[in-house]
Amino acid sequence: MAESAWLEGAVGDLEGESLPTALLAWKKGLPESLREVCNRVATAGGGIWLVGGSVREALLGNPWKDLDLTTTLKPDEIQGLFPRAIPTGVQYGTVTVRTNVSDLKFEITTLRSEGSYGDGRRPDEVSFGNSLKKDLSRRDFTINAMAMDLSRDILHDPYGGQSDLEEQILSAVGVAEERLGEDGLRLLRAYRFMDRGGRGIWQPDDELSKALLSCGKMLENVSEERVWSEFRRILEGGNAAEILERMRTDGMLSRILPGWDAHIDLQHLLVTPEENTFACRLVLLASKTPHERWRRLEHDLRVLKLSNQERGLVMNLHRLLGHLPSDIQEYRRYRADVEGLIDTHLAIEEVLNPVQVGIVREVLSTLAPLQAGNKPLVDGHLLSTVSELSPGRRLGRLKEWLFRIQVEQDLPTSEEVLSHLDQLDWKSTDPESWPDMRWP
Repeated sequence: MAESAWLEGAVGDLEGESLPTALLAWKKGLPESLREVCNRVATAGGGIWLVGGSVREALLGNPWKDLDLTTTLKPDEIQGLFPRAIPTGVQYGTVTVRTNVSDLKFEITTLRSEGSYGDGRRPDEVSFGNSLKKDLSRRDFTINAMAMDLSRDILHDPYGGQSDLEEQILSAVGVAEERLGEDGLRLLRAYRFMDRGGRGIWQPDDELSKALLSCGKMLENVSEERVWSEFRRILEGGNAAEILERMRTDGMLSRILPGWDAHIDLQHLLVTPEENTFACRLVLLASKTPHERWRRLEHDLRVLKLSNQERGLVMNLHRLLGHLPSDIQEYRRYRADVEGLIDTHLAIEEVLNPVQVGIVREVLSTLAPLQAGNKPLVDGHLLSTVSELSPGRRLGRLKEWLFRIQVEQDLPTSEEVLSHLDQLDWKSTDPESWPDMRWP
């Protein structure tokens, strides 16, 4: 079957060059649904280009992931062409489209020519236009200011993004201070784009380096949600330790988390597990923070708008710091309570207590599974019958005390667990003083 054609839409208003051979090969692997989207726009008389990160990653030889497009058509026209379209950001010209034969989603944004940024957060107004040249001129970095005309096999690169990719340099489009001053989030985007994973650290040019210092205060104009979204991506980067070091030197890290950067050197020793990388790095940043400052830590995480789940994970890991098991009963309780966070906890502890963590890993690797599993053998109904306690706090705490004994001694039956009732002083003592299962 012959390959479907890419129909030509409106021509871009700036010069371009023929796609290099590597990009022509990359183009052949694009999904058919993308071709259908582009052809539908072209048939309606619009211009359509692949832009931004899509082009950058293609030039780096990476497989396609997010395929973002820009067009001369207005948002309402795009929605008219695609009945399954989602108006994800129509006030800024962005519509997410799907075809009838695929659930793949593509973001299409109308070409824009923005005015001034009065608050350093968002443009005072968004003007839709038909100039690809103007649209690319308002983008942040040269490596993100390229466009690809897939129908004509043309690369538009007015600011030398391709050259900067080859030289592994990060440069702003136009005047660096102006670009960063338009949107404070671009400060964090600059640090994120310095981290190229296996390709190492890409240094900003002199002008951008100076702008990162002079425009630092602009971050105050950015919403906490946007700051955390970008900062989390930095924490999860392949070279996060080096980037955090640079952010500390530039004074940027203290703008995000005041007082958390006192021991940034430890970040270079951290080997993070596949999941919870962001939490490992945050906890290590605060690893020397004493217990009495925990409330301040949680306050900082709330201000930064971490979700309840993210915040709980960080605070729980911070609570575990410095608490490693030492005898067989402690190992059993540690494993039962910490469960899925063991690898994450030990990754952090390995930086702080490498010798002790080596011992813990070895013991855990040979520790036999609990005979009764990780569930209490004695439920509330059975315990109430045996103890004659009414349902309530005392009964619940007694159940938990027995569960701890069950785990620590690896008891296999409820009878053996209940046999310990006669050895416990549970009738006259304060239940709040009784041991529980929580580690430590």
